[in-house]
Amino acid sequence: MGLTATLLAVPAAATAPSVPRQLAKMDAERFRSAATLDDDDLEFSAIISTRDGFRKERRVNGSTWADGHVEAHIDKRTGDIRFEVHQSLRYRGSQRFYETVHFEDRDGKLVVRALDRALRGDDTMCPNSDFTGDCSLTMKLVFSVDEALLKTVAARGESWDLKFKGRPDGEDDLRIRIVPAEIEGLLLAVGDYHASMASRASD
Repeated sequence: MGLTATLLAVPAAATAPSVPRQLAKMDAERFRSAATLDDDDLEFSAIISTRDGFRKERRVNGSTWADGHVEAHIDKRTGDIRFEVHQSLRYRGSQRFYETVHFEDRDGKLVVRALDRALRGDDTMCPNSDFTGDCSLTMKLVFSVDEALLKTVAARGESWDLKFKGRPDGEDDLRIRIVPAEIEGLLLAVGDYHASMASRASD
């Protein structure tokens, strides 16, 4: 889950990115019906994802485009669930480094959490060996969250603000929002999966 430390309670900043109108109009049922299930018989976990709910890369600042979704990884042996936030980004410039993400917890306090993974795309197309030129690069950032937090976010009915922290000067910071309908849709899809498994077990 990564180390979590309480920082301080702050109001939502005016710099939070806007949510596209099409995305803002989507409800939980839309995300529930669009959720994908990867349930391979030779895998120990089933993965439910909202990736296809709204697949549209959006520009979050002058040189960065982003697209994100949420996932549930269900251990088929124990029933344990690990929820993850996935954020893909494409940007121009030199390589970036992300290690943590900031967001409000269930009590509305700001916390910092270490990323589970910060995966780079194919950087071989960068024209400079020292990666200091104006390259087109990609990354995928992933961190885990608990179900209680997701339920709280969905119940608030407001978009969940996240800020991925880059360089100390804040220049590479990536701020995004996840609409509550997407989170609720994932939770509903997880409920559907459990109901399906229970039905199979009773047959």
